[in-house]
Amino acid sequence: MFGNHFYHATIRRFVSVFGTLFNNISVMRKDTQGNVKSMVRVPLAYGPKEKFLVRIDEQPELSNPNVAIKLPRMSFEILSIAYDTQAKLNRNNKILIDNKVYYTYAPYNISLNLSIMAKNQDDALQIIEQIIPYFQPEYTITIKESISGSLKTDIPITLSTIDMQEDYEGDFMNRRAII
Repeated sequence: MFGNHFYHATIRRFVSVFGTLFNNISVMRKDTQGNVKSMVRVPLAYGPKEKFLVRIDEQPELSNPNVAIKLPRMSFEILSIAYDTQAKLNRNNKILIDNKVYYTYAPYNISLNLSIMAKNQDDALQIIEQIIPYFQPEYTITIKESISGSLKTDIPITLSTIDMQEDYEGDFMNRRAII
């Protein structure tokens, strides 16, 4: 029944487009007079935040010149893929592209998690303030389908929650993490 192989990379394309939304975020550092000292581009990578937190914990001392990982940093990952019963389409609907027949997509909700890790609260808040104005509560992106470059799909991305976690464990020489 399921013997015919096909792969349109739709989920992969969506996840990579989601990541590119957050590619050009930066943090501005100022001195006590309010002059700009530096602009730091926040790196972004696919992977669970725990992966990066373990790297931070490997070298918790701030005085060590060999830095485990630089903060601030962002990561994103797929949390779940769930069928959307409210957006169900007739399973017999078909799309005709280049004289080939394709079935319409099954509607699924993909939950993604964007993690922001910073060593001070100002960095974390700068990053959040560069993201949330675009989500009211959703932001719609358009993705080109792989079966045909002319077929485009609008996909809404909804911001559901923002959670803050501050790690204060250890003495003052240990690294603090705000997630």
